[in-house]
Amino acid sequence: MLDNVQMIEIAQLPEVLQARVQRSLAAVAAEPGALPPRVASALPRVWAASPFVADWCVAHWSRFVELAGQGWLEGELQSGRIGRALDGPHSDVAALDRRLRTVRNAEMVRIAWRELSAAVEPRVSVEELSELADLCIAAACKFHRESLELSHGQPRDATGAVVEHLVLALGKLGGCELNFSSDVDLVFVYGEDGVTDGSNARSNAQFFGRLAQRVSGSLSSRTADGFVFRVDTRLRPFGDAGPPAASLAGMEDYYSVHGREWERYALIKARSVHGGTTLAQELFDLLGPFVYRRYLDYGAIDSLREMKAQIDAQVRSRGREQDIKLGWGGIREVEFLIQVFQLVRGGAEPALQSNSLMAAMDAVERLGLHDPEALARLREAYWFLRRVENCWQAQRDQQTHILPSQEEPRRALALGLGFADWAAFEAQLQRERAFVHAQFSSLFAEPPAAAGEQYEALLTWWDGGPIPDLDVALQAELQEARDAAQRRIGSAQERRAYAELIAGLLPRAQAKGCALPVLRVAQALAGRSNYVALLRETPAAVNELIELCRRSPWLATELQRFPALLGELVDPEKLYAPDEREFLRDRLQHNLAALDDDDDEARLDVLRRTRHAATLRIAAADLSSALPIMRVSDRLSELAEEILHAGLEMATAQLLRRYPDYPARHFAIIAYGKLGGLELGYTSDLDLVFVYQADPRPDLPLEPAVFYTRLAQKLIHCLATPTGAGRAYEVDTRLRPSGASGLLVTPLPALAQYQAENAWTWEHQALIRARPVAGDPELAAGFVALRQKILSAPRDPEKLLLDVRDMRGKMRAELGPAAGQFDPKQSPGGITDIEFFVQYRVLQCAAAHPEILRYTDVCRLLESLAAAALISRADAEFLAESYRRLRRAVHRAFLCGADPDQDKELMERAVATDQRLKLLCASAAAG
Repeated sequence: MLDNVQMIEIAQLPEVLQARVQRSLAAVAAEPGALPPRVASALPRVWAASPFVADWCVAHWSRFVELAGQGWLEGELQSGRIGRALDGPHSDVAALDRRLRTVRNAEMVRIAWRELSAAVEPRVSVEELSELADLCIAAACKFHRESLELSHGQPRDATGAVVEHLVLALGKLGGCELNFSSDVDLVFVYGEDGVTDGSNARSNAQFFGRLAQRVSGSLSSRTADGFVFRVDTRLRPFGDAGPPAASLAGMEDYYSVHGREWERYALIKARSVHGGTTLAQELFDLLGPFVYRRYLDYGAIDSLREMKAQIDAQVRSRGREQDIKLGWGGIREVEFLIQVFQLVRGGAEPALQSNSLMAAMDAVERLGLHDPEALARLREAYWFLRRVENCWQAQRDQQTHILPSQEEPRRALALGLGFADWAAFEAQLQRERAFVHAQFSSLFAEPPAAAGEQYEALLTWWDGGPIPDLDVALQAELQEARDAAQRRIGSAQERRAYAELIAGLLPRAQAKGCALPVLRVAQALAGRSNYVALLRETPAAVNELIELCRRSPWLATELQRFPALLGELVDPEKLYAPDEREFLRDRLQHNLAALDDDDDEARLDVLRRTRHAATLRIAAADLSSALPIMRVSDRLSELAEEILHAGLEMATAQLLRRYPDYPARHFAIIAYGKLGGLELGYTSDLDLVFVYQADPRPDLPLEPAVFYTRLAQKLIHCLATPTGAGRAYEVDTRLRPSGASGLLVTPLPALAQYQAENAWTWEHQALIRARPVAGDPELAAGFVALRQKILSAPRDPEKLLLDVRDMRGKMRAELGPAAGQFDPKQSPGGITDIEFFVQYRVLQCAAAHPEILRYTDVCRLLESLAAAALISRADAEFLAESYRRLRRAVHRAFLCGADPDQDKELMERAVATDQRLKLLCASAAAG
């Protein structure tokens, strides 16, 4: 068997997945049978991407080989064959349930295989999954109806005619768009009330209610063979409080009296998946007017906007920001965007009345309701997200839309999707989600406030009339804005435009509870007609301005300080999708290259504007949960590194104007602290140490120590000197040897000697987070080797423990919160405690386990400690999750002004973390 599989394919798998595939292959190595070459070639990738598929193949090896030889994996779903297999005969319910699961599992493997091997488009997979569900529902309905009729007789109406039933599918199944592990939303409907004609008679309501319950049980109950499909019947009339099945008359009464707006949305996708065609037509005839109003129903936009806001609130409250279905730029936003056209115009345009999202999208395009290019791009984004959804759920046949955080499932998902690694996949995912969200925002943005009484009152006051009835703070801000306009704006026309901007902004900002910060931003625009025009001509920018001011006092202040940032609000697609590092670097270099070489002031401003604009986009993505907390810090760290690269080139060029003959520069920048640990915050200083390698040539025009000191000074000037565009970064160099009293730059051998002979334990703790970020690659490699050597040196365990405890005690005494207050960083069980524990364990164990020194960030250091069995995997994951939650709280406190003292769940988490750390420290100290 192993010979039949191309081993080169296994060797090309990520290391974390190779062993798993090889174990599965070893389990069938002695089994007879060879696979067709195409199947054997695809097997490593598919098994690596889906343990569910691999486990099924191993457990059913003979059948798998036989079916593969028949071309089963490469063929389409054969509904006739599946229907016959499900049709029985079945001796009892257990036999039916077993057959349903056997057929379902095999077909799921076939569908997953074709998707994971990139043999089909996701459109094919969702259609086949939907057809499979239809067949399973039909088989369960047929068996259970026949069984109930044997016990109770046939259900009949008042005329004696046999009563039909149907199963109505909503959601993904209704649209023939089922995903790999989706619920099926079902509503059971029967024709008329009456009774059955058997000796053990039941009412039709009881008969069909029991049918609904039995069918749901056969499909969704979990047995030794798994389940078929999870059934959700809560979308029926009155939800869980309603009967399991409803009559046609009951459906009509419910939707005419009790139907709600969200139920119109749900019924867009309604489709009969089993039962009488006549009954189905009658049902759709009565539901049509409820779903599709005869007039243009623009009120549906507000309803969908409110529904999406509720979904977003649930997503945030449950920490599911990376949910690709319900989250930012996810599948649901594509559906809402198209379905709003259906709800608004479907009554007038029958072409829009489709349960298929793609058919509805085609109708939107034909009717000219949305930009064709945007729709084409939206289709691509939608099917990309659906493929991600299918491949992720196919890994373990689990219903989840939250992308993995662990390395193994991430690598498996990236492999199944055809990406080289997770970073490449994530970059594509961010682009697709950003586009979807931009399209969604453009359609669902709050409309501009109409010119009303307050608008007119504000303009009247501006012209000298009575001041509007506003609170004192707003009145003072308005007065200051008018005074600023008088001082700074010479043109009467421009003053009027400015007044109209404020009159239009204030009512909308008041409605959102952020009038004061919005007015302060507007006040900063007095005399800057280009920014006034930008806001007046770009409703999207106004929407984003109000939203950002509402959600973040810090961003409101940034927009007030740097009005140039308003240009970033024009395109929501870009605003909520921070630039990838390569694009950021290219844009920065392009902007610098466009300037004269000696225009240092303009170059400094480019660095600062780039930093501020990129930070704004990262913060916007953070606020919208488009980026998880660790990616926020990654992006901020990458931004700082690119600014450092550009700043170093600028400083070097300045110095070489005076010393043009100086030879190759052997200079490197080492990041410590938050930048070194890839945990940079929005306003973090850069903790930097500068190292150099002295050139032995005697004819240098300047001593190396002097040259490199001046280079470091110029770099700090490039970053920290305030200009009209602010600062790029504050720089802290006190972590260099001997601290503030030491030399600004250090030869690498001197740094090595200092670290080996004179450094305190806390300096070795700091060294754990140190990494080169710019400069000479050879010197950077030398520092990495030095760090490895110093940190892996043997240590006295008792002294180490005392030193770490002493330093933590000093920090707690100096920086800890006041009694009764909670600080996510310094309170017991907070960020600093987790960092100190990780640093202690690394210093304690690195001599025997140097591999744990590879990374500098806390979460990956925890993973390394767990991989080396120095802490348990459960402890590592618990601490990493605590660390992420605490970091997120720090970011939210900074961006939004949230008070961590009000987050009881977070405080309880910190207490639990403190207890866990004490146990871990005691265990580590005991050896």
